[in-house]
Amino acid sequence: MKRLYRYYPKFDFDEVHWIVYEEATSQIVAEFFFEDDAAEYCKFLTTGGGFAGFTPSFVIKKTQFGSINEAFTAQFAE
Repeated sequence: MKRLYRYYPKFDFDEVHWIVYEEATSQIVAEFFFEDDAAEYCKFLTTGGGFAGFTPSFVIKKTQFGSINEAFTAQFAE
C-alpha cells in the first residue's frame, strides 16, 4: 500500500524544520521544529485524522488579514 504522508527534514541556514508532505496532492501540510512532532502528526493523518490523502489546498493556504482596528477606525473616523 502506498504511503499517503511522509515527513522529512528541511534545512534552513542553521535550523532544521520537519516537513509533513502529502503524496497524492504534492502539498506540504505541516511544518515542525521537532522530528517527534512531525512523526506524530504524520501518524495521526495516516490513521484517519486528515482528508484521506487529499487535503484541499484552501485548508493549508496561509492568508493575510488586515488589522480589524484599522478597519474599525477608518469606518468610524470623524
